[in-house]
Amino acid sequence: MPGPVLLRPSPALAPHVQFFGYWQNTQATTHRSRALPRGAATVIIDLDSRAQVDFYAADATTRLDVGAAFIAGAGVTSYVTRIDPSQTVLTVHFRPGGASAFLPAPLHDLEDECVSLEAIWGRAATDLRARLIDARSIPERRALVESFLLARMRSRDPAVSAVLHAAECRPSLRVAEACALTGLSARRLISSFRSEVGLTPKTYLRVRRFQAAMRLLDAGDVRGARIATDLGYFDQAHFVREFRSFTAMTPTQYTQHRTWLPSHVGVGAGLGVGAGKNIQDPGAAERA
Repeated sequence: MPGPVLLRPSPALAPHVQFFGYWQNTQATTHRSRALPRGAATVIIDLDSRAQVDFYAADATTRLDVGAAFIAGAGVTSYVTRIDPSQTVLTVHFRPGGASAFLPAPLHDLEDECVSLEAIWGRAATDLRARLIDARSIPERRALVESFLLARMRSRDPAVSAVLHAAECRPSLRVAEACALTGLSARRLISSFRSEVGLTPKTYLRVRRFQAAMRLLDAGDVRGARIATDLGYFDQAHFVREFRSFTAMTPTQYTQHRTWLPSHVGVGAGLGVGAGKNIQDPGAAERA
């Protein structure tokens, strides 16, 4: 499998979109991976006229009825994807809160849910997929998606954006500190956060602290006790419990199953750290 190819968004979309993924499985084997919680939404579009994408719940066996073009909202559960031989799939990996710039409804409606793009954007979403299927090159397909998003882009809540930025700089950030940063009451911040991000501030900060822990594990030679201290967990046992709640594995097991694709671990044999790496535009796959 030469892909997925990860593509950097245009400067106008970069504050909202982490990267575009282009999965084209040209091998004779099926590719399976588990997407871990990252506090952001992802759009998935099949480009082969299939009736639905092979998408599974966290148990990796319960198939979800997601259709062929849908958005997976932010949440705390993982999901498993399967890309069959000769299948092509395009994804839009939004940054935390990024999807709110393009969706007409509050993101809390999507928490741990998958919703068809037609239910969100109507006939325009159906037309977009048809045009993507007809297009034959990666640049042409990326341009179609970018044009679709740019036509719908609107401003975001600056208070929520400030908290998102602060959480990346300081993963141990607490809700009380977020309220102090924005000057909002806890009730107002929760309302704004659920609308813009799809999660409460408390849940979001848990997810992003988990993401920060994965970054430290990916860097190598960092012990769990040190991660727990640096990221503000009560102790190492607390860190391991939190990590298992998001991944169903220990930090050590994660290092044995992680893949090069951000926030994904392999499912099944043969999916090591370097499996299938193919990135266009270096830096597109940074965690955000």
